[in-house]
Amino acid sequence: MRLLSRLALCTAALCLAVPAWAADKKKDKDKDDDDDDEVEVEPDLDVDEDDFKEDGDDEAPPQRIEEDDKPEEEGDELDFDDDTDDTDDLKFTDDDDQQSVQPRQPGEDTAQLYRDAQKKTKDMSPDEEQLFWEDYLRKYPKSLFGDRIDQRMDELSILMFDERVEGSDRGARGLDAAQQELNLTMPLKMSPVDTRTHVAVGAEVGFPSYASGQLDVEYAFLRQASAHLNIERDFAGAAISPGARYAIIKSARTGTVLSGGLDLKINASPNFLAFRPTIGFGQKLRVMEGLDFQASFSVDAETREDSDLRWNWAFMAGLRPNEIVSVFWEWDWDAKYLSNPDVNTFTFFTTNFGLKFRAKKATDEQGNGRIDVGLGASFPYATNYWGFYNGSVNFLGDFYF
Repeated sequence: MRLLSRLALCTAALCLAVPAWAADKKKDKDKDDDDDDEVEVEPDLDVDEDDFKEDGDDEAPPQRIEEDDKPEEEGDELDFDDDTDDTDDLKFTDDDDQQSVQPRQPGEDTAQLYRDAQKKTKDMSPDEEQLFWEDYLRKYPKSLFGDRIDQRMDELSILMFDERVEGSDRGARGLDAAQQELNLTMPLKMSPVDTRTHVAVGAEVGFPSYASGQLDVEYAFLRQASAHLNIERDFAGAAISPGARYAIIKSARTGTVLSGGLDLKINASPNFLAFRPTIGFGQKLRVMEGLDFQASFSVDAETREDSDLRWNWAFMAGLRPNEIVSVFWEWDWDAKYLSNPDVNTFTFFTTNFGLKFRAKKATDEQGNGRIDVGLGASFPYATNYWGFYNGSVNFLGDFYF
C-alpha cells in the first residue's frame, strides 16, 4: 500500500513537471525569435585572399635584422679603380674630405698633396718649377697625377727655350716644338746663326779715331728660311750686304740650330763685289734663363784684282741669369793673305763683351714684340796693318717682330 502511494506521488509530480518544462521551453523559443527580429546577421563572405595579392608578393616578407649596424672603421683604405680617367679633375667641396684620402701603397700621393704642390709652384720660374716636379716624382714615383705632371714638365721645357712672358706659363699650353723659336742671344759683330725676324741697330765709337754703324734687317718668311739686308762699315770700307739664310737643323726640343747662308757684299771705297758663304751653329742650354753658344765660319771671295780670300771665325757665349739682364762675350778672328807667301798676313783679332737689358717684354710665347738694348766694348788683341783702331764702345738694340 505504501508502495502504491509513493508511485502515485511520483507520477503526479512528473505530470506537473512536464507542462512546466514545456512552458519554459516555449518562452525561451519566443525570446530567441524576438532577438532574431532585432539583429539580422548576414552570412560570412567567401573571400579568396589571392585576389588581394600583387605580382611578386609570393616571396616571403623581409626579415627584420635584430643586430645593429656596425660603425664604419676608421682608416679603411679607399679602393680606386685603375681604369679611372686621370684627365678628369678631382673636385672636393670640403678640405676634410681631401685629408681622408690615404695613399694605397708606398710612393703614391693623394689629391691634397698634389694640390699643395701646385700652390708652391705658383711664383716659380720655369726652370725652378721643372726641378720641383722632378723632386716630387722622385718622392712619389707612383703619383696618381703622373700624366698631368709629365704634361706640365713638357710645357716647361718649351718655355725654358723661350723668353718667358709673365703669366703665359700658368695653365697655358706651349707651342709645338716644331714651331717654337729658340730666341738665341743676338751677336754683337758676328753674323747671326738663327733664322729669325728682327731688326738690329748699332753704333761704334773707336779710339783714337774710328766711328761705325750697323743696320741689319732680317725677315723669316719660313721658320727655317730668311732673307736679310745688312748695312755696315768694317776695315774694308762701307758695304751693303743682301743675303739669305737657311736652317738645316732648328730644334726647340734640343735647343740646336745649324744654318748656312750666302751674302753678296757690295763694298764702297774701294768699290768691289764679294761673295760670302757662311755656316753657323748654335746651342741653347737650360742654365738659369738660358745659356747660349754660337759659332760661325765664313769666307769672303773678293772680285777685285790682287786680292785673296778673307777668312773669318767667330764665337759667342751669352748667359741670361734672369728675365731682365744678360751678359755676352764674343771673339772675332779676321785673316787675309794666308795663302800668299809674297804678302804679309793681315790679321785683326778682337774680343767683345757687354750687357743687354730687356727694355720691353715680349707680347707672346714666341718672344715677339720684345726689345733689347745693350752696351758693349771691343778690344783688339792681335792686329797687323790696322793701327788706327785701339778699341771701341758699342751701343746696340735688337727689335723682334
